[in-house]
Amino acid sequence: MASKARIAIAIGFLLLSVLVDFTSTILSVLSDGALVAVAVTLVWPIFKPASKDQ
Repeated sequence: MASKARIAIAIGFLLLSVLVDFTSTILSVLSDGALVAVAVTLVWPIFKPASKDQ
């Protein structure tokens, strides 16, 4: 009985380690995307052609 519980706990921790790595990757990609979006937003007025009204 105790050995089955140990195996179940070990499998649970292995699954958690995979899920943490997967979640970490997703959050890293999302934060990189947010930083790139902010950088593009800041630089966009420099490259945008000026309108004729101004």
